Amino acid sequence: MAKQEVTLSKQVYGKISYPKIVNTEFSELVSVEETPLELEDQMTVAEFFAEYDRLFFDIPRNGQNGSHEELVRRSSSYIGVTGQSDEIQSLLDEINDLRIQLLTAQQ
Repeated sequence: MAKQEVTLSKQVYGKISYPKIVNTEFSELVSVEETPLELEDQMTVAEFFAEYDRLFFDIPRNGQNGSHEELVRRSSSYIGVTGQSDEIQSLLDEINDLRIQLLTAQQ
């Protein structure tokens, strides 16, 4: 088997010349003509809530996808609410204590 020599060349651009030679804008990724939704087709926040009100009882209460539970989980994550607040937890604790007292009084 005969050996063949392969010559590789590499062109390096500097920090200043790179943006002049290579287009660093997002215009090369997706052209304006290829966008899936035109601006006039996008729903406004008011329209979203009107549609949400219309579909409210059609949306399943629980589930991973397309449910009220998922909306709460996603919105809570977005606004930074994790779990139950201290106030809610203290109220739940008080309810449990009152239930125990009631059961004790009934016995």
